[in-house]
Parts: sequence; C-alpha cells; structure tokens
Amino acid sequence: MKKILVTITAVFSLSNMAHAEHSWGDYHWARTTPSFDLIIVNSTTSDWDAYVTQAVADWSLSSVMNMVEEAGATDKQIRRRCAGGEGSLRICNLEYGRTGWLGVAGISIDANGHIFTGYTKMNDTYFSEGFYNTPAWRQSVTCQELGHNVGLDHQDEDFNNGTLLSCMDYQDPPYPYPNQHDYDQLEAIYEHLDSYDSYSQSTADTGDEGCNAPPGKGCNRVGANGDIGWGISLGRRGNVETFLRIDANGIRHVTRVIWAEQR
Repeated sequence: MKKILVTITAVFSLSNMAHAEHSWGDYHWARTTPSFDLIIVNSTTSDWDAYVTQAVADWSLSSVMNMVEEAGATDKQIRRRCAGGEGSLRICNLEYGRTGWLGVAGISIDANGHIFTGYTKMNDTYFSEGFYNTPAWRQSVTCQELGHNVGLDHQDEDFNNGTLLSCMDYQDPPYPYPNQHDYDQLEAIYEHLDSYDSYSQSTADTGDEGCNAPPGKGCNRVGANGDIGWGISLGRRGNVETFLRIDANGIRHVTRVIWAEQR
C-alpha cells in the first residue's frame, strides 16, 4: 500500500495567521464507529508522565475519541527514534538539541488519506532550563502536539492576539488545556464514518517499529544545528515553511515547519 508521510512541527512562534476553523488538512483516523479508542504509547521519562496523563484525559473529553495511555519503552534510543506503531501514537522526550522547536508531531497517511500512525517529541533541550522550563509550557506543548496527532491545526499563531484559552493557540503565558472550539472541531472532523479502522485495538510495544516520520538522518532524528534532511523547500510564508522529500521507494515526506522565536 502506498503511504504518504506528513509531519507538522508545532513550535510556539510569531505569525499572523488565525483559524476560525482549525482542522489540519482534513487528516483524521479512519473508524467505523461514532467514537473510538486511540492508544497513546507513553515513552516519556517519569518527569513527563503527569503532563502526558493530563493531556490524554483532556482530549478524551471529546465525544468522538478516547485516548488510552499505555506504558512504553523509555530507553534513549527508542525515545530518539520515537517511531509510532501501526494503529497507535508514541510520545517521547529527549534532549534533541537546539533545533528551534519545543515539540514536533508527525502523522503517517495511508493510500485512502487516513492517519494510521504518528508520534510526538518533546525537546528537553529547551524544557530543562530557562524560559520554557515551567509546568505551564510543558502541559501546553504536550496538549498541542497530541491535538495535531488527531487532525487539529492551531486556532491562532499570533502571540499578540488575545488569549483563546486553548492549547491550540499561540500565547504567552501558555494555556495548558483544549477549549470547546477544539472539541467542536474534532466533532466536525469525525462527523462521518469510514469503511475501515486505521487505529489498533491493542499494541505489543517492542520499541522497534519502522520509521514513520521524516526529520533527520534516520528515524526522526534532528541534528542540533538544524541539519534535518527535510528535503527541498517548497516555499516560506512568514515563519511557516514546507519541505518535500521523495524516497526511492516512492514514499513522500511532507514537512511543515513553524520556526520558533529564539529566547
């Protein structure tokens, strides 16, 4: 089956884009029932567990989706790779380097246009010291990245606008939880049923699933100096840039990068 690989980098930055509706490219998980259980394999270290558990609980308040947290392997190699298994998501943390992003979320798309796996990475290089080393920033970025993994874009990307009280809004100080508009948007995204399920009912986490996202020389690895191998730039608008890479086997990697303001 031909699969299209899509990644979005969700870093807090300055931009002037606002979203009345904030679905991300109509991407969504296929399911045959009005509500579904999505497994989140938690490969973060213990200092992130509470933030992951809170975000999973918050997104599970949606009427169309329930996130189910499962403990995953946490050794450094697995967290660097952070490959999601087919039918589930993986969330990881590590000092990925001064890449310009706080968190990155990637999703893989099957031939029918549905998400079938994904990952989220939290960059401890920024969270371990300085401006972003607060519970509010950790919770907000965790919430936002998991929101991208289920098909949401940002509500607003302008720090200078008033707060929307949503983790899908760029704001300082950050807001750590979804708001009603986020839940309403999920209902709109998932209002139809599909002919099959792209999510898995169970996992057998071995930590060695195949690469499911493009950043870096290998499986999702991003260099400290930004040498990320994202391919050819298709153009930049403000702080948002899109890259395309096509592998020899025909798999396409599309990466949307929102570059962060450096502090």
